[in-house]
Amino acid sequence: MRTLPYRTVTNTIGGVILTFSDVTAIKQAEVILREAQAYFESIVQTVREPLVILDREFRVVSANGAFYETFGITPADSERQVIYGLGNGAWDIARLRELLEKILPTNSQFDRFEIDHVFPGVGRKVIVLNARRLERQMGLPGLILLAMEEKG
Repeated sequence: MRTLPYRTVTNTIGGVILTFSDVTAIKQAEVILREAQAYFESIVQTVREPLVILDREFRVVSANGAFYETFGITPADSERQVIYGLGNGAWDIARLRELLEKILPTNSQFDRFEIDHVFPGVGRKVIVLNARRLERQMGLPGLILLAMEEKG
């Protein structure tokens, strides 16, 4: 509800205009979106393989416990950070950049790309990457789901 006084030609308040707007659909959509985000996040946290959700600038929106455990990173050190800067730059991997910045923009996904890399403090990891753009799914525009599987 909005109220707006209106004035007469003598600049006195002559009444009030009341405007009513039905916001039921908007409120219901907000509830559905919050529920979808909670559902999505619960799936991410349940998966045993490392998962990372990035925004369109490749900043970490969230990651699951398997990611933090596998790569010795904490949520405080990673969330809202560009993935290439994680682990003091350990994630600045040329092949990862190519996948995220060149292949993903032209395709909505990539599958089974292998990266062999030494992560300081963690050691050598051979990981297989899969990624999906989530631009129109679940009302989560511009997000990227990056899934990893340790090989060997």
